[in-house]
Formats: sequence, structure tokens, C-alpha cells
Amino acid sequence: MVTIKLFGSLRLKTGCKGLEVSLSDVRDVKGACQLLADETGRSVKEFRNCVFMINGKPGRLSSALRDGDELVLLAAAGGG
Repeated sequence: MVTIKLFGSLRLKTGCKGLEVSLSDVRDVKGACQLLADETGRSVKEFRNCVFMINGKPGRLSSALRDGDELVLLAAAGGG
């Protein structure tokens, strides 16, 4: 299983705190973004334009996921 958690505006926009998914459903961060888009009805771009953390370390769209991983998606914030 892979645990996916959403924070910030992503959580507010989707109403989803996160998901637990089978590793057979997502092999990498890009696949997790597609799955989240499918589950929430939001654009996949909203998920791909995030900061990714895998087990507390920075990740990329191409980063592989392993059984037991925790993937955190943080929406990029702007201000000024």
C-alpha cells in the first residue's frame, strides 16, 4: 500500500485528505497524480504542479513508489 496525503489548497479544493492505494495502482508519482485526478474530478495539472515529498524527502514526477511509502503533495503557494 501507498499512502497519499494532500495538504494546503489541494485539500481544500478537493475535499480529500488523502488515499491509501495498492502499489499495483500507482508505480510512480506521475501515476499517483493521475489517480488523484480521476478520484477527485480535478485536473491532473493541479496535482503535477505540486511539491512532492516521499517519506519526508523531496520527490519528482518520475520518482518510483514502493510498498509502504507515504507520498505528500503540497500545493505551491504564492504571495507577495
